[in-house]
Amino acid sequence: MSTGQTIQLILQSLVFLAWAILMYRTLFMLRRRAMEETGNAFPGPGQFITQVGRWLRAPEDRSDRSTLLFLTFVLFAMIATSALLGPPGAR
Repeated sequence: MSTGQTIQLILQSLVFLAWAILMYRTLFMLRRRAMEETGNAFPGPGQFITQVGRWLRAPEDRSDRSTLLFLTFVLFAMIATSALLGPPGAR
């Protein structure tokens, strides 16, 4: 593996790690809010969809939404670049 491939893999790993941490944090926050609202330990899919809708509109969650959207686009761009251009040094 070349140095360019190693750097590319490390950068993709770091972006994915940040994305995964924020996504899990968001999912657990949505579950906690659903539990607080319903009082059920296992709120159903309908309650999850309700909480996602509230999360998408809530001004207090704007920073997390923006960061998650940004990381998602960066991750997709990195994956697409790797797939379309191939690994560095392959040409």
